[in-house]
Amino acid sequence: MKESGNSGKTEFRRNYHWGILNGVFYNIAYAFIGGSTVLPLFINTITASKFFVGLVNTIEAASWPLPQIFVASFLEHKESKRPLYIKMAILRSISMLIISLFIFFFSGISRTFFLAFFILLFFIYSIAGGISGISFMDIIGKVFPSNRRGSLWGWRMGIGGSLGVAAGFFVRYIIKKFDYPQNFGILFLIATFFMSMAFLSFSMIKEPVMKKVTEERKKFSVFISRGIGMLKKDRMFKNLFLLRICLGINTMAVPFFIIFIKQHHGIKLSTVGLFISTQTFGAIISNLLWGNLSNRKGNHFVLRGTAMVSLLPPLLILLSNILHVSLFFDLFIFFLLGVTIQGIWLGLPNALLDISPEEKRPTYVGFMNTMTAPVLFLPIIGGLLIDYISFNILFIFSLLASIIAFYFAMKLNIERHPIKAEK
Repeated sequence: MKESGNSGKTEFRRNYHWGILNGVFYNIAYAFIGGSTVLPLFINTITASKFFVGLVNTIEAASWPLPQIFVASFLEHKESKRPLYIKMAILRSISMLIISLFIFFFSGISRTFFLAFFILLFFIYSIAGGISGISFMDIIGKVFPSNRRGSLWGWRMGIGGSLGVAAGFFVRYIIKKFDYPQNFGILFLIATFFMSMAFLSFSMIKEPVMKKVTEERKKFSVFISRGIGMLKKDRMFKNLFLLRICLGINTMAVPFFIIFIKQHHGIKLSTVGLFISTQTFGAIISNLLWGNLSNRKGNHFVLRGTAMVSLLPPLLILLSNILHVSLFFDLFIFFLLGVTIQGIWLGLPNALLDISPEEKRPTYVGFMNTMTAPVLFLPIIGGLLIDYISFNILFIFSLLASIIAFYFAMKLNIERHPIKAEK
C-alpha cells in the first residue's frame, strides 16, 4: 500500500511538471504572436480595414470553444482523450510552420491573396486547438484536483510569463533589425518551435483511466438537450455561463487597444515589444493574487476580482481622449489587460471544472464553450463599429459588459473539491 502511494505521488509530480512545462512553452510562444499585440499589428500592415483585425482575433478566440460540444458527443464515451489531443497538436504545429514559411517566401504576391491564405492557415491552426480543447480540459480535470490547479496555472504563467517578458524585448529587436515581412516571419517561426514544445510536453502527461465511462456515443441532439437541462437546473452553471458571456463582450475590444494607441497616441511599430512585456508582466504579477485566491478562497473569488479589474482598461482608454497621456499611461493599460486576461484564463476553466461531475465533464465543458462561443465573434463587429462609427463606442460596450460581469460573479459560490491525487 505504501509503495502504491509513493508511486501515485511520483506520477502526480511527473504529470504536474509536464503540465507546468506545457504552460511555460505556450506562454513563451504566445509572446511572439500575441493576439493583442503582434497579430493585430501584422494584419494592420496588410490591410487598413479593422474588420480583418477583428476577424483574425475572432478566429483565434472562437475556434477554441466553438467545436467543443460537437467533439464532446464524439469523445465522452471514450476511455482515453489523449490520442485526439496528439493528432490535433501535430496539425497545429504543421499549420503554424506553413504560416511562417509563407510569410518568408511568398511576400511578393498580392496582399489580398496573402491575407486570404494567412487567414485560412490560421483558421486551421485555431480550429485544431478547439477540437483538442475537450481532451485538454478533461485530462486537466482528471489529473489535477481543484486545490492544486491554481498553483499549476500560477507556475505555468509565473515561469513562462517571466520568459515572455524577455521575449517582448526580443520581439522589439527583431522588428527593428529585420525588414518587413521577414521580421514577422521570424516571430512566427520562433512561436512555432515553442508551440510544438508545448504540445509535446502535454502529450507526456499520463492520463488516468476514467472510473465512469458512458457506454456508447450519444447523438449530438442528446448533448444539446442535456446542456439546456443543466443550464435550467444548475444555478452555478447558469451564473458562470452568463458571466462568461459578459467577459466575452468585454474582451472583444482587446485587439483594438494597440491599434488605437498606435493611431491616436503616436507610438512606433517597434514599441510593440514593450507592450508585450508589460502585458506579460501584468499576467505574472496577477498570478500572486489569482493563484492564492484560487487555492485559498476558490475560483469564484478569482472571477470577482477579474471582473473588477476588467473595468479599468476601457475606462482608462476613454479617459485618454480628454487627458494628456504618456507612454507609461498606455503601458499601464496593457498591464491591466494582462491581469484581466490571466484572471479569465485561470478563473473560468477552473470554476467550470469545479462544478462539473466527472462522468459529465465533456458535456459541461463542451456545452459551455460552444454555446458561449458566439460572443467571441464580436471582435468582427468591433472592427465594423470602428470602421463606421468610432473606437469610443466599442470601448463603452466593453465597459458596460464588465459592470454586468461583476454582478454575475458576485452570484457565484463554488465549493472546492478536496485533493485526491496524492493520497
